[in-house]
Amino acid sequence: MIHKKLVSFLLRVGVATVFLYAAVAATLDPSAWIGFFPQFVRNLIPGTALLILFSAYEIALGLWILSGRKTFYAGLFAAATLLAIIVVNITLLDIVFRDIAIFFAALALIAFHRHAD
Repeated sequence: MIHKKLVSFLLRVGVATVFLYAAVAATLDPSAWIGFFPQFVRNLIPGTALLILFSAYEIALGLWILSGRKTFYAGLFAAATLLAIIVVNITLLDIVFRDIAIFFAALALIAFHRHAD
């Protein structure tokens, strides 16, 4: 039992840290992060508002993952978010290749908590 709790904790910390870091970094240096959003999205929502909204989403998602509540669903949101980031930034593979590993960690979180929640 302790092994399962430890595995869940390590996966949750790993995945959540990415979202929390990105939210803080985007808030501190928006110009370095706005380019990861596709142009069509930036045409719909002004850059500053887009970063604030997405950062708030990332903080909420990171805290949700850390909470350990309904982890299966939190993992689904994390995996979907990471997949979207990878797909829209596939031309920046030298940067987003790390997100592929995190995406699979989110899938592991989903698989691990499939029947637990």
